[in-house]
Amino acid sequence: MARIIEQKRRGKRRGNPDKTKNVILFGFEGENKTEKKYFQNFQGRNKSYNIDFAYGNDTDPVQIVNNLINYMKQKDISVKHGDKIYCVFDSDVDKSKQEKINQAYLKASKRGIEIVMSVPSFEIWYLLHNRYTSHYFYSNDELIRELKKFIPTYEKNINVFTLINKNVEKASVNAKALKKYHNIPEGQVITNMNCNPSTDVFKIVEYLNNSKENKE
Repeated sequence: MARIIEQKRRGKRRGNPDKTKNVILFGFEGENKTEKKYFQNFQGRNKSYNIDFAYGNDTDPVQIVNNLINYMKQKDISVKHGDKIYCVFDSDVDKSKQEKINQAYLKASKRGIEIVMSVPSFEIWYLLHNRYTSHYFYSNDELIRELKKFIPTYEKNINVFTLINKNVEKASVNAKALKKYHNIPEGQVITNMNCNPSTDVFKIVEYLNNSKENKE
């Protein structure tokens, strides 16, 4: 009975005509569509959820969280409904960004938004599909040069999903090993720019891949 009532309530959502599906909402930074192109590959792979993307071209982590909050209100998306909301951004290497990261984390936590940071950039997730490395990257360009040893044709905003996905389990193992290397307790998110390199992207990918319907 409770299940039926919940589905009826969810059916009244603005912008979500499907009564039974949960929403996985992403917020990304800036005009760089690298992350969006990657996660679009999961769209339609599972019938139990819809993937949605909040709009905005901000690079400030706090403003990305604000954009997510506004979008959640418009579309009636909430963790209380069983939805998942991810704020995905790069730390970069400018140490002045750390305070904004801290502020974004505090604000996101109050709304159930999960911070998913990559240090120094999202490309570390791609590189970990090839090999483990704890090498400190002094710039995003340095990381991309290293990635090109694995994907020679790599450029920003291209879709490399089909090239790397066969090694996704390896990437997750490597990402978890990096968190241990940086002494980040299990279950704790990355918020410190000094954890270079590192990424929490594996958490999203494992959630998307390990749902009940994907196992069937």
